[in-house]
Amino acid sequence: MKNKFLILLIIFLISFNSICQTNSLNSSPPLNIPLIISGTFGELRSNHFHAGLDIKTNGKEGYQVKSFNLGYVDRIRISTSGYGKALYIKHPNGLTSVYAHLSKFSSKIESFVKSNQYEKEVFEIQLFPKDNEIKVKAGEIIGFSGNTGGSSGPHLHFEVRDSKNQKTINPLNYLNNIKDDRKPSIRSMYVFKKNDEYPEKISKYEIKKINDSIYRSDNIITSGEISFGLNMFDRQSFSYNRNGIYKASIYQNDSLKFQYTFDELDFEDSKFINLLRDYKTKKEKGITIQRIIKHPDSKKSFLINKHNNGFFNIKNNKKYFFTLKISDYEGNNSFVEITIIGKNQEKKNIKTKGKLIKTDEDYLIKFEDKEIIFKKNTLYDNVYLDIKESNDTLYVDKDIFPLKNPIEISFKINNNDSLLNRQSFISKLNSKDKPLYLPTQKKENKFYFKSNSLGVFFIAKDTISPEIKPINFYKGQWISKLNYLKIKIKDDFSGIKNYKGFLNNKWILFEYEPKTNILTYNFSDIKFNNTKHYLKIYIEDNVGNKKIFKTMFYRKY
Repeated sequence: MKNKFLILLIIFLISFNSICQTNSLNSSPPLNIPLIISGTFGELRSNHFHAGLDIKTNGKEGYQVKSFNLGYVDRIRISTSGYGKALYIKHPNGLTSVYAHLSKFSSKIESFVKSNQYEKEVFEIQLFPKDNEIKVKAGEIIGFSGNTGGSSGPHLHFEVRDSKNQKTINPLNYLNNIKDDRKPSIRSMYVFKKNDEYPEKISKYEIKKINDSIYRSDNIITSGEISFGLNMFDRQSFSYNRNGIYKASIYQNDSLKFQYTFDELDFEDSKFINLLRDYKTKKEKGITIQRIIKHPDSKKSFLINKHNNGFFNIKNNKKYFFTLKISDYEGNNSFVEITIIGKNQEKKNIKTKGKLIKTDEDYLIKFEDKEIIFKKNTLYDNVYLDIKESNDTLYVDKDIFPLKNPIEISFKINNNDSLLNRQSFISKLNSKDKPLYLPTQKKENKFYFKSNSLGVFFIAKDTISPEIKPINFYKGQWISKLNYLKIKIKDDFSGIKNYKGFLNNKWILFEYEPKTNILTYNFSDIKFNNTKHYLKIYIEDNVGNKKIFKTMFYRKY
């Protein structure tokens, strides 16, 4: 009897501990302000699936960021791009939480980071403290919200990962104080029809809103293999942000045929993001058509396939009833009701232009001083590409076809001027026809670059050195009341590669924010006994143009 009691007691304690652990996650949100979401988990971004939640901070920086459970700091990363200042905290329940775009860390983490930055004389850094070296409690302040890295506005990017495999998990599983009673919005519906040649034919169909959750299209007449796509978004209560959806399902005659749900993501999934949206429409019109399919090349971990990958064969003289169900995390649903009448249609000859590039073949396309290499599996589908040259420019169609693997572009250089060759590089026009610097490999008389997109390529040069300009002081000024030195740096074309700052011949930590082109030094980092100080800054751009700035000022510590 005693043994039975002990067994029951042990089971109870294990269950109680598990419940407490879960509740501790739920009771410790990363911010003390109402959690309003500006970006959802799995949302389609420019080149990846969003791996966490973007939480609004009222357009401001500096809100206290708290650990959502006890644990220890597993990783710290500071970058001028991507996540900016980011913390990774490992928890005893097998999860890791991530806090990105921070303006600064808590004092104990900040001192650990700065000591390593000064030791290595770098701003951008990645650190892996020892297990339990920097412990944190649930709800402990670990940093402050910001706008660092690739952030386009103040907010907190918050993630939850499985510590074993680093798969990201939808953080809404652990946050229970986010209100959402709004249904997803459907703006338009599209039918994709397979042709003998890529690309598929896309047809837009108007939909009518029947009530607050049901949309209906007019009868669609078509035949052959089709699939569906929607221009849609979801809004949370109290927010106007157009966020991504949580779940998409296809029903035929009330039977579930295909579905995907954003509960967790593998970072490898982002390689296939352009298979879940229509790339051409996005590039040409800026409209996101989110497809409800599994492309044959896709290996997305979140797809549930129950019927031919979301593709349906419409036969002549048959009638089909489909319902697209779009859901958010809280179970608010919208439905698109579709009736399709199968009718064979006259096949139209598709006009083709350019060279056919097949996915299962290698291609070397040569001009007099330019080459393009398409290796097998560069493209997802067979496609005709308009490839030509004119003077010093290489036209590789338009950036409207997604690449599975990069193409290799090369230019033969007939110039023996070593300085000019150093300052030259392969450039590409972006969507606004602005030339971009591309990190170019140079070997003998050839320039090489592997591009992840098609477009217009040419040789450009950057002969202008970077600019350096003080913002909050001038030469010879007394600045004892200033807490920070601020310097504006700017490069004409290729961008800043590296920089270094010295005060009285001692390296000092300048934090760089590329969005504002500002370097910031905190005077509390180092105490100097003298009052006359000499500042020296070195800057180099990506092609080796350099600039040295020297000045002096007075400051009493």
